[in-house]
Amino acid sequence: MSDSLEVKIVATPSLLDHLREGLGQQGTEELLEDKLIELLRVILDGSEFPIAAERTGERGIRISYHLRSFSQPIF
Repeated sequence: MSDSLEVKIVATPSLLDHLREGLGQQGTEELLEDKLIELLRVILDGSEFPIAAERTGERGIRISYHLRSFSQPIF
């Protein structure tokens, strides 16, 4: 990849509390960080925009342009 840009995302306490509550109700051993990263990946990858998102490593998500038949223009 020739050019890339790293972006910082900050999750607010309200989102983290909601995820903690959900994990507690599920009785899962899944880590809060893993659940948050997967949530972000699903939102980005499943959007109507021509974006593909895949998890990379422990705390990373790679976002790329991926034109689909139902895609809306980004701008």
